[in-house]
Amino acid sequence: MYQTLEELQMVHEEEMVNYDRIQSEVLQVMHRHGCRIIQTPTFEDYDTYGRYFPGLQKEMVKTIDADGSVLVMRPDVTLPLVKTVAREYPDTKQLLKFGYVSTVFREYYGKSTHGKYFLQSGVEVLGDDSPECDGEVIVTAAEFLEALGISDMRIDLGTVAYMDALFADLRLPPEALARVRKELEERNLVSLRQTADELAVTKLQRDVLTELPRLFGDYGPTMRRAEELSLNAGMAAALERTKKVYGYLACAGYEDRVQLDLGFTSHMGYYTDSVFKIYADGALYSLISGGRYDRLSAQFHAERPACGFGLNMNLLYEYMADAGMLEAVQPSADLAVVYDAPSAELIRDINGWRKDGFAVLGVSGKNTVSPGDYRLMVRWKDGAYEMDGRKADRAEIDARIRRL
Repeated sequence: MYQTLEELQMVHEEEMVNYDRIQSEVLQVMHRHGCRIIQTPTFEDYDTYGRYFPGLQKEMVKTIDADGSVLVMRPDVTLPLVKTVAREYPDTKQLLKFGYVSTVFREYYGKSTHGKYFLQSGVEVLGDDSPECDGEVIVTAAEFLEALGISDMRIDLGTVAYMDALFADLRLPPEALARVRKELEERNLVSLRQTADELAVTKLQRDVLTELPRLFGDYGPTMRRAEELSLNAGMAAALERTKKVYGYLACAGYEDRVQLDLGFTSHMGYYTDSVFKIYADGALYSLISGGRYDRLSAQFHAERPACGFGLNMNLLYEYMADAGMLEAVQPSADLAVVYDAPSAELIRDINGWRKDGFAVLGVSGKNTVSPGDYRLMVRWKDGAYEMDGRKADRAEIDARIRRL
């Protein structure tokens, strides 16, 4: 019980102030890109999520609806957004750009923090299937970080279409395919080689499969190596589209921050083409991840291409704290008045200061108060105020508060 409760922590005022600043900055970026700000439903059907995120079933936060059906608290924003859009926006040709800041209920791990839920911000663009849309989505994500003063970043760009086109040729049984995908996601090269040796594939196909996790690095040489390994038209087409996305990023000024990663996969089972992650300099984990998911909307009877990303704001907060980028903790009170015994005059003064717009703590002499909780302390003793070890009247205290 103690260990369970220990994970539940309060969010303090200084954190709320910094989160509010972070949220304000990312919302401005969303607005500059023409996004409408939305919130998706907090509760969703368990079976819907189980179909797309079987790997997340154990960590989903579940509850029972009044009719006995199992619900989960939103472990992802994209799925409920697409589902809702399919119902509320029947014109699949309409360009839709949404931005959000929502709590997501699934586990996350940072450098020194972890939790069962986190605050996520992101953008989803629906109705546009162009490589330029992918490029703009990635630029929007990079601008989230730049708006907060993070300019040193690395953008890992990939495409699951390259990998999927290879798998289409391999024709693997579902169990073997799931195993290969898991080993690729974990970049477990030893297990992947062992699995590849057991598959009924040609030597060339095996060599390409085991090379996938190594297709990472500077854009130019990695792209050339990927072209050499292309075994079919689908793999070649995936690379051609990736070149156009990279071209957009280069035109937008991000050319020197992009690396190619063609071994990138994800437990989010809906990506169909471009995928990306963004790392801030020195971070051990990605702050932003996203990609294109053109087939997800069809599950809700609306054929609509889409691309988007999510930013884990809890991990961002941790990174900014380590980098000294957060605003310093401010005192919660302008004035702390310590008294041994209250009086009518003291009560009138304290409430008068508050009506004048000052934050005032009335502190009994029996209590303690942290020096970081106030800007100025005075003592009420024997019917008079003391400030800085000497007697002071109300006017002098007023003047001192106003100078703070």
